[in-house]
Amino acid sequence: MLSERICFDFQPSRSKNFEAYTGCSAEKFLQRHRQKQSKRVEGHFVIQGNIKALNIMPFQEYPKICPICKQGKKFKFIRDFEKKQDKFSLYQCSECQVQFWLPLEIPKLSWYEEKAFRIKNAIKPKIYAGYHKKFLKTHKSFPKGTRVLDLGCAAGEFIAELKKRGCEVWGVDFDKENIRIAKEYFGLERVFALSFEDFFKKTDLPKFDIISCLAVIGYLDDPLEFIQNVKNLLKPNGTVVLNAPCRERMLVNLNHWDFPPHYFTRWNEQAVSNIFKKKGFSISRVDYVEQFKTFSEAMTSKFRTGLVGKSLTVSKNKPKSLFFLRTVYFLGCFKNYLIGTVPAAFLWVLGKILRRNNGTILVELKESKL
Repeated sequence: MLSERICFDFQPSRSKNFEAYTGCSAEKFLQRHRQKQSKRVEGHFVIQGNIKALNIMPFQEYPKICPICKQGKKFKFIRDFEKKQDKFSLYQCSECQVQFWLPLEIPKLSWYEEKAFRIKNAIKPKIYAGYHKKFLKTHKSFPKGTRVLDLGCAAGEFIAELKKRGCEVWGVDFDKENIRIAKEYFGLERVFALSFEDFFKKTDLPKFDIISCLAVIGYLDDPLEFIQNVKNLLKPNGTVVLNAPCRERMLVNLNHWDFPPHYFTRWNEQAVSNIFKKKGFSISRVDYVEQFKTFSEAMTSKFRTGLVGKSLTVSKNKPKSLFFLRTVYFLGCFKNYLIGTVPAAFLWVLGKILRRNNGTILVELKESKL
């Protein structure tokens, strides 16, 4: 029995099994460490007393209270993540079941504006997202006068289609370029280049039948406040629509957007239900979409060169270079097809066999009936 306390550093692939870090048992690793005192890697592990009592010391300390539900006080450490000088720790709250990264510091809006989220819109604005397509397939028609608010409307391709189906549409996006495209390309009028906080402060807003917040919830540092603001704008018996990458999917952690500074929270159906229940909502429908796409992106994420994003920057500085942007974009798509399609097809079939909740979770909610 060892009674000493030994601290040493380790490069964290951060799986739960000690042998996954070391390639050997804890006993053998300690013996090896004693023989090679100069051996160093990164991250902290502590072996204390009985060699089997192994504690992992995360980059960020356990929170005192859940930053998401504001109630939970017990947490499960999931993993660490390090990017350049930034260090993050992923925890799961035992109360709400939401997983969140600490520190929970959402980047400023300028960070997102600099990223190449408008590449497809620069080519041709149209509906690409599987969650948009699924919603439109599920809801093919709407009662006359249905009023829809899309929070995070991007270039407006989703609400433009809803407008064609007879809806009165409103949209909000922090990106001024997206709103310009929405107005010029789709002829949308009630679209605003504002942050959600500033939009919610407007005093002349109507009530809405449907409020969609697609590709939004994972970027929020205070989901409860956001949900309350949404509820304030919702008509009785109105519908809230949201989506997020499902954390129960196969190959989680391979997609680059699984980590900060992209998504800061991770969700499954139970976590969505728990948080929205606190504001009086219940789930009315759940779908899992973009399964093949998510697998393909996971396969190609390790081979990202950033050329498409750089080409977008070039095109912004040189308007006549749209042909160059298109060429680089389609070459990037071809590369992704070669690297990602075949393995993604295999994983998609395997996921169906295993009945895994892969891809993106698309959720519709209504206020609970008393």
